[in-house]
Parts: sequence; C-alpha cells; structure tokens
Amino acid sequence: MKTRLCFLGISLAGLVIINVFFILNSSREGSFSSSEPIFNSTQAYVLPISEPSYFPILDSAKEKPVIGAKASLVYDTRSGRYLFTKNPRARLPIASLTKVLSATVVLENLDLKETIKIPKEVVRVDKEKQSLYLDEEITVQNLLKLMLIESSNDAAYALAHYADSVGVSFVDKMNEKAQTLGMIDSLFIDPAGLNDEAYSTVEDLVKLVKYSLKHELIWDILTEKSITVRSTDGKIEHNLENTNQLLGVIPDMIGGKTGHTNNASGCMILVIDIPGKNDKIVSIVLGTSSRFDDTKKLIDWVKESYRWE
Repeated sequence: MKTRLCFLGISLAGLVIINVFFILNSSREGSFSSSEPIFNSTQAYVLPISEPSYFPILDSAKEKPVIGAKASLVYDTRSGRYLFTKNPRARLPIASLTKVLSATVVLENLDLKETIKIPKEVVRVDKEKQSLYLDEEITVQNLLKLMLIESSNDAAYALAHYADSVGVSFVDKMNEKAQTLGMIDSLFIDPAGLNDEAYSTVEDLVKLVKYSLKHELIWDILTEKSITVRSTDGKIEHNLENTNQLLGVIPDMIGGKTGHTNNASGCMILVIDIPGKNDKIVSIVLGTSSRFDDTKKLIDWVKESYRWE
C-alpha cells in the first residue's frame, strides 16, 4: 500500500513539473513572438463561460389559469422566456392589434408635425363609426393618438392614405417591417386590421411589441385614459376615451392595445413593468370573448406564481 502511494505521489509530482515546464516555455516563446496575433481567423472561437442567466423563478404550485382565448402567451422581456403559452404559433386575425405595427411605420416614415387634409376615402371606413370629418385638417401626431387611444379606423386609413400620397407604400412598409422583425407567420393587408384575411401569431406579436417599445411615444399614448385632440384650426374637437378597460385596474402598466372584429373576436396586448427589476412582461390574447378577463387572469397568475431574482 505504501509503495503504491509513493508511486502515485512521484507520478503527480512529475506531471506538475511537466506542466510548469510547458507554461514557462510558452511564456518565453510568447515574449519573442509579439508580431504574431494571439488569435487568427482560422482558429475556432470559444465562447466564454456565461454568467448565470436571469430568470423569473416559478415559486408556486398554483394551477395555470383557464382562459377562453384561442391563443395566448405571457413573455418576460429580460430573460426572453415564455411564462405561459397556448397555441403560440396559431395563425389568427388580430384586428386592431395591427395598429401597433401601423404606429411603428408612421413614426419611422412620416413627420409628426405634418398636417393632413382628410379626404372622403377615409371617412367612416368601417361603415360603423365616424372619427374624422371631410376636409378636416389635423396633424399626423393627433391622428396617431386617435388611432391608438380610440382605435380609430378612420385615423389609421388617413395615415396610410397620406403616406401613399407622398410615396410611402404604407401596407408594403408594414409587411417589410414585419419580415425584418422575423414575423414569418404574419401577413398584413390594411392599416387598421379590418380585413380578417390578414393574420399573425402571439409569438410573432411579441417580436413586434419588443421592437415597438423602442418608440416610447407609442406606449406613452397608450397609457392616456382620456384626452382631447383638435383639428389644426381648433374648430373640431375629438374627445378620446381609451378602449383599454384595464387602465387603472392593473398596476405598473406600460400600455395596452385592444382589438375586435366579428371574425377575430376579442384581442389584447398588455405590457407590465416589474418594478426595480429592469424588466417587463408582455401578455397577448387572441380570439376570446373575454379579452379583459383573460388578460387579468394571466397577469394575476404570473405575479402570484413567479418571483423575480
């Protein structure tokens, strides 16, 4: 036994001496080879060891909520993790959630200070509600507020009509932006989401929401519960009431957008801040008769079931 231990000790000592020799030799060679780069393009790049990932931690055995939406998810922006999913890749009509993309295209292609004269083509486009008046003159920025807060279809079409008139093909820009964002399961046909042959998925919509958060104006507007905007001559007032009934109900809300058509049914995007954590969660529901209830169930469940560390 003693002989075996002695042998092992000698072997280990030998390995240590060999390692020291190679280290000293490498250092010596390096000191005389400063003209050669440490790495070159033919060498494999080894990723450094990552720091521990940030994740919300599931902290409860609470059962997942039962919701009526055809598709839904809750997404944590900092970790990039889905906290809840239901049919995330189902292609469905998204109604006025489309206007988040339309607002993004407006901000990236039009001047908010420009004044638009409203043509007859964009008045009462959905044959139900009239938001604008023939020959009314109103700024791009106020149309953006109408489109997002009141979910005005007239305003969405007015912005697209104006864009087309100055050489910006609005719907093409919408689809180009969607493709740029990797929204491969999405197709947009009109600026308001009235055509239910258009579609997207909750997974694609997360990509849009994450990108749109760079445009703070969109989400600042979406937190307005009620405001008044006017035509440029001040003669026409538009008293806007936000379609988001969860404003003031769910705390730390960054903003939300509603949508509804007969075929799409109820749809909703909601973004919530996680105070003190530099993080947000995004909730999306599509195809539900209870968009506000479904959304609140999801947000409440996530807050009760996860902790942020």
